[in-house]
Amino acid sequence: MRKRHRQAGDRDLELFPAPEDIFGVLVYLREREEVMERPVHRLESLRKRTKEEEQQLADARVALRENNLDRLRLIRRLRELVDVQEVAVLEACFRNGLKGREMGVILGIESRGGAALRLQRLRLAIQTKWELRTPRLAKARAAQEAEETRRVTSGHARVRQAALNLLSVRSSFIAVEDLDEWWDDLAWHLDGNDETPSEQASTAAHLRQVIRDIRTQALLEGVSPASDEVALRYLMEAEEAVRRT
Repeated sequence: MRKRHRQAGDRDLELFPAPEDIFGVLVYLREREEVMERPVHRLESLRKRTKEEEQQLADARVALRENNLDRLRLIRRLRELVDVQEVAVLEACFRNGLKGREMGVILGIESRGGAALRLQRLRLAIQTKWELRTPRLAKARAAQEAEETRRVTSGHARVRQAALNLLSVRSSFIAVEDLDEWWDDLAWHLDGNDETPSEQASTAAHLRQVIRDIRTQALLEGVSPASDEVALRYLMEAEEAVRRT
């Protein structure tokens, strides 16, 4: 997210909170939504766009989309952290003799026994790593996750090999400002950090960003993105791999 904001021209990056300050990051991103939206709105407002501007618009839209998805991921993580704390507090309340009705008033739960049911649901969510929040959603959620896992995993072998090939000829590609960070992050994912479906999806996202930056820079300079045929072939194979994910 910090990288995207830097690429979008955010002038307040020195104020960007530390990654562990999830709430602070969310507030920062909310207060600076226009940083990511401005390039999209500016390019969309043009009556006629050059090829270069069309590519810039496409990239700006992707960056905006990924930024908003990352904000949702942060919100989910924040809720998970709050869930853990709420379970601890509810357990302490019951252990120390507080009535469920008293807790319900504070939590906005009107149903009889609602606090106890809430504790049960939160425990289930934590035990299943937040795959479930209510027992009745178990079957539907399990089926959905199984399908998503199958989809991501089936295409990951192609993505992984394409990324490894691309990294092997990294020096053959056109120089792009700030691209080294994306290359390094991609290498990190491939170094044993792409085992779960979410990690595999992140690997594909990093590969997609590397490809996009190389293509954009080549278009801006009006040159080939790679200095040799092997690198160019690996680039096209990587594009096909991420397209199929």
